[in-house]
Amino acid sequence: MRRTSFALLALLAPACGLQLPATRRQVLRSASVLGASAALPLPALAASADYTTLSDGLRFPLASFGLQIYDDATAERLTRVALDAGFRNFFASVLAGNQRGFARAIGASAVPRSELFICGTVLSNRASGYDAAYKLTKRGCDENLAAFSVGGIDKLDMIM
Repeated sequence: MRRTSFALLALLAPACGLQLPATRRQVLRSASVLGASAALPLPALAASADYTTLSDGLRFPLASFGLQIYDDATAERLTRVALDAGFRNFFASVLAGNQRGFARAIGASAVPRSELFICGTVLSNRASGYDAAYKLTKRGCDENLAAFSVGGIDKLDMIM
């Protein structure tokens, strides 16, 4: 757990019984001890002000929860906390290697997939030439979908 968004820390600190300013370590330790689950009384994000409408009519959630480098169990637990806090935009990087934990939390939640914006990543920036970049991108998309499928996720909204 190298980095955690300050916005999430601000939401978690009071729920974990901590006074702000709380350090990341204090919040994460408290959340971990508490199980970081739906049992935490988290304040919800304001539904109407936290979206923008894109030119194609898609409602895009402005606050994003990015998964950092930690194991699948931690990713699953923190994704549940983020969902409970109102996050609907998720960035699950292949570099983090915890997409299955994230997907399990999504699959177990009561939040409809239509309310979520899920971004995955591929590693094709070191490819030499169009064909190599295409092959790496295609393989990355397939790997993302395979990992996300454990939670019933069968499409991504964006790939980077």
